[in-house]
Amino acid sequence: MSRRPVRFRPDMQRVRAALDLRPGEAPAVAWAALMFFAVLASYFVLRPVRDALVLDGDMAFIPALFTATFVVMIAIAPLWGGLVARLPRERFVPIVYRCFLINLLAFYLLVRAEVAPAAIGRVFYVWVSVFNLFVVSVFWSLCADVARTEQGRRLFGPIAAGGTVGALVGPLATRFLVGHVGVAGMLLVSAALLEASVWAAHGLDRAARRLGPQAAAPATRPIGGAPLAGLREVVRSPFLAAIAAYVVCAACLATFVYLEQAEVAKHALRDRDARTAYFANVELWTGVATLALQVLFTARLLRWLGAGAVLAILPVVQGAGAIALTVAPSLVMAATVAASTRAVTHAFNRPARELLFTAVAREDKYKAKNVIDTLVYRFGDFASSWLHRGMSLAGVAIAPVAVPLAAVWLAVTVAIGAMFRRRTEPAPP
Repeated sequence: MSRRPVRFRPDMQRVRAALDLRPGEAPAVAWAALMFFAVLASYFVLRPVRDALVLDGDMAFIPALFTATFVVMIAIAPLWGGLVARLPRERFVPIVYRCFLINLLAFYLLVRAEVAPAAIGRVFYVWVSVFNLFVVSVFWSLCADVARTEQGRRLFGPIAAGGTVGALVGPLATRFLVGHVGVAGMLLVSAALLEASVWAAHGLDRAARRLGPQAAAPATRPIGGAPLAGLREVVRSPFLAAIAAYVVCAACLATFVYLEQAEVAKHALRDRDARTAYFANVELWTGVATLALQVLFTARLLRWLGAGAVLAILPVVQGAGAIALTVAPSLVMAATVAASTRAVTHAFNRPARELLFTAVAREDKYKAKNVIDTLVYRFGDFASSWLHRGMSLAGVAIAPVAVPLAAVWLAVTVAIGAMFRRRTEPAPP
């Protein structure tokens, strides 16, 4: 008697129950997770390359790179606002992503030809710093445009987990491929992943049309408004201004930790390939920790505690990490602090912060959000990098500044949580 082969068929009811999916949501969540996977994989292929290339030069030049990044953000903010005002999202998302793809191909040619390595390393550092924030901000703007607040609480965790897998695959690919294809070859890998994210964005737009008119109709309509409306709203709205203050605090402490880690790596690892492998390992462990936290805790914490309480986790972890690096600076400690703080950022902070933008006007989801995610964040980098430089020259440790900053950050978080609840919870009868 012949036996039929046993076929594995996933129990979709259990998958939907585990992810708390409602009818019609599964395709949109799958496309969003795939898009975020490709976006973060593309970036995390580049991050170890960026950190390794810039350390070919003088560490003292890093604050100038943060300044250059901030200036570039100022220059492109009105261009982005104008693009969003005139084109529907189904057009401006592919345009932005493919512009970055063309840049990657140009860097590939320059790095392969070894044209002015130190100068190209600095330009590439600035470009990646812009690329990172911009493509991630555009992705989450798209998600906030498609999802309602109630859906964001349930679904942003699983969607973020797709990105975390990409954040694992990216440094893993760099770690194992850089020795075979070189630094220039990794730029082509990143470009291919970025193109994949554009196709996933098309899939997300198609799937969103099944979620109802609130998600489908805006895809083909320009958002309108003035190019600089986002900046104006960040200044006028107490809610958006509080989010901007939160982002500045986050950027400042993250920059302190990053620069301390870079100094340790610069002195301990002299070879570019060794530094690339070290930074890739840090990103790999970050991804493992992030995925574990997302699978076990993110969605539950957002439902049980709310966005404000979840946002409060990062200031505590970041402040503790700054103290630890001051007390015991070493490669192991630098890797531990970097991995733990970034894991909390990606697992808890990012989904909670993106949930806040489901409670703002549609124009603010793209314009004001982009101002906060890019211009405001890089202002924090710019200011804190020069502060760190001055403290280093004066021989001052970062802990005396990091601890009060973390306390202010927590106070801002409490205010954001209260305002978000007022915007999203129904008024009492």
